[in-house]
Amino acid sequence: MAIVIVKNKYQVVIPQSVRKELGIKTGDVLEAKVERGKLTYTRKAVIDRVPAGKAARARFLQQLQDEAPEWLQSLWAASKRAGLDKMTTREIDAEIAAVRRGTRVRRAARHPAR
Repeated sequence: MAIVIVKNKYQVVIPQSVRKELGIKTGDVLEAKVERGKLTYTRKAVIDRVPAGKAARARFLQQLQDEAPEWLQSLWAASKRAGLDKMTTREIDAEIAAVRRGTRVRRAARHPAR
């Protein structure tokens, strides 16, 4: 257990062991909340506005994809192999509703697994 002291201007230092365990680095954005009488910090991602032009938007999205963490890139690759990247919003909504009901909808044959 790490103990911290509230400094003037109400600043606290996150102990090195905690930073390493959570992978917190300089410049990361944290959201501070009170939950059940406890102070919690949650790491947040800040994303710039998506550019309006088609070419600029494509460059922006490619940059986001290139800079994504390895776990997210592997998740994207797995969903692409399974054909999930081609699902329509309606199909996604049906899957979510089915999971909430406790029944799962079979994916349409037009999206074969790759």
